[in-house]
Amino acid sequence: MRYGVTLPPFMEWSDPLTVVQMAAEADAAGWDGFFLWDHVTWNPEWGGTPPIADAWTCLAAAATATSHVLLGTVVTPLARRRPQILARQVLTVDHLSGGRALLGVGMGADYDFEVFGERLTARGDVLDESLAVLTAMFTGGPVDFDGRYHHVHCPPMLPAPVNGTIPIWVGGHWPNRAPFERAARFDGVVPRKADDETGLVTTDDLRAIRLAIGREDDFAYVASGSTSGSDDVAAVSEWVGAGATWWLESLYPFGGRAGQMRVRLRVGPPRIPSR
Repeated sequence: MRYGVTLPPFMEWSDPLTVVQMAAEADAAGWDGFFLWDHVTWNPEWGGTPPIADAWTCLAAAATATSHVLLGTVVTPLARRRPQILARQVLTVDHLSGGRALLGVGMGADYDFEVFGERLTARGDVLDESLAVLTAMFTGGPVDFDGRYHHVHCPPMLPAPVNGTIPIWVGGHWPNRAPFERAARFDGVVPRKADDETGLVTTDDLRAIRLAIGREDDFAYVASGSTSGSDDVAAVSEWVGAGATWWLESLYPFGGRAGQMRVRLRVGPPRIPSR
């Protein structure tokens, strides 16, 4: 089991300096990953208009203040991103961090598209084409791709990833099948529960997800939730039994809890002793 922290870079966490400081604190406390949500606007159902920071800009700054945590998004909606711009951002973070960039991808929230008049249909198809373009760009070789939504003929996207590749995790709502079939082709899955306010899957859900994906190699099965401290191994142990390989510490609802989250990440993860 590896352990990460995930934060929404808005409201209390919209100050990039605060995000960078928290990344450094997570790094010092022994967490294995520091991940940000990637949104460009606010869910109107939540009310208000709070400030929002750009996830990849914050991660670039965090790369210079950390030494070992993986840095990435959970998740970036590819259907609203040009893959060539995202590739440059991810590769820049990868080189700033010495090879610690990770890309989480997904469909994205409807409101991040609707308020800008962007297409809500065919997002899965656009996501798949964007993944094909991105993975080709991450090889360090020239890219020739002709699809329905992307036509790319470009020289190598250099510099290539520090470690030869960028790990890609795919997010999706369970029990929808398409996201998990997509995830099986990459390096990990970040499941959410469909039609649930918290979005948190159960251990039984994760067991079913493992069966659906069918990967037993070095594949990341990501669980998330809240623990009380570094000695709260019971909350994580059941996830190990269900097959989780990553635990992401998060708070929901997140409003007004920046101080609580900061105290929690400084304590460090609830590591289970190796058997």
